[in-house]
Amino acid sequence: MEDIQTLKFYWLKYEISAIQTLINNSPGIDCFVFSYFFANTTDESTPLQLISYAHISPANQYSSYYDTLAIYDYSALDLAGPLIMSNNVISLADMLLLINTPDPDGDKPDYLVFKPDTNDSRNVYYNVDRYKRTGTGDVHQPDPTAPINTNPSPPATIN
Repeated sequence: MEDIQTLKFYWLKYEISAIQTLINNSPGIDCFVFSYFFANTTDESTPLQLISYAHISPANQYSSYYDTLAIYDYSALDLAGPLIMSNNVISLADMLLLINTPDPDGDKPDYLVFKPDTNDSRNVYYNVDRYKRTGTGDVHQPDPTAPINTNPSPPATIN
């Protein structure tokens, strides 16, 4: 009997400063689009990551500027197929809510952590959590609204 092949989806970190730079370099941004990225490497343990582009409206194009999300804490989710790995989307409005809404203590996050999951259709998506750096370690901040996650596309659409 053969072992079922799995893919390791790591938690990924997106610095607020990088998000703000992408917004500033992308006039007309209406959403963030996250595509899978596999580095050119000889290391067999190199994981899949995400790159983040801005979707520009009304031109209906992607920014040439993008970010690569870093591995966070080497936490991962092993998933077996069938899996659908399509682009994932977060609206600009949701991203601004995540990065600009203070927690009950008045603090804004320093970075976001993307945690992989699958929906009933086996699309891979990411739950997004907010984190603040403190002198005693990083602290998870409460979400400003109901949980915000990436929206796999398809079936979701950008427009």
